[in-house]
Amino acid sequence: MRLNRFQYLNRGYNKVLVLIPGWGFDARIFEPLDLDFDYLLPQIKDPKRFSPDLMSALVENQIKKVSLFGWSMGGFLAISFLEEYGREFAEQIFLVSMRKSYPKKEIDSQIALLIKDRRLYLSRFYRNCFIGQKQTFAWFKERMFSSYIEMFDLDFLLNGLDYLMQQRLKTAVLKENPVSIIHGEKDRIAPYSEMVELAKDISFPSIVVFKKSGHLPFLEPDFNLS
Repeated sequence: MRLNRFQYLNRGYNKVLVLIPGWGFDARIFEPLDLDFDYLLPQIKDPKRFSPDLMSALVENQIKKVSLFGWSMGGFLAISFLEEYGREFAEQIFLVSMRKSYPKKEIDSQIALLIKDRRLYLSRFYRNCFIGQKQTFAWFKERMFSSYIEMFDLDFLLNGLDYLMQQRLKTAVLKENPVSIIHGEKDRIAPYSEMVELAKDISFPSIVVFKKSGHLPFLEPDFNLS
């Protein structure tokens, strides 16, 4: 039985992009994107089941190959699919606003704050996500802010943090696959400096940087994947 559901949007292209949201968000955050792909949009209930459920969705929709757009926690989900099923099914991989890992001490602090006051913590978290993106935050606040704070229950959020605490970005994935890294320079959730150091360590060719953006560079007006 699939825990994670996927919606296929046929937009008239002959290639498919899986848009994978980060922790505390769902696929609605990608609504402004107009990229040259059909979309496969996940409704994530259990991140640990993401890869086999995505594969089931590919079979169900008769999709032979996809590109993966993993944002924040979604980057780890994209990599897990790549590692489990390989290049046979994964074409391009876009890792957006990722970290190499989330330290246990940091996650433990987030868990304590969530348990103390879930709504207050989420409110602060969303504001920090949009540092440098004032206009975009106004759009988010009008469209999604209130519903997000109400819809994500504590167990779901804690399960996501538990998943994040166990993840480590394996540098071999960056070296051996067609990976593009995209990041906002003002990101407070996944500091840009950490990704720069990682790229230096593995001699990664380049990072696409949005200098005025925070954690959601894909919402910048000039964002594209070309």
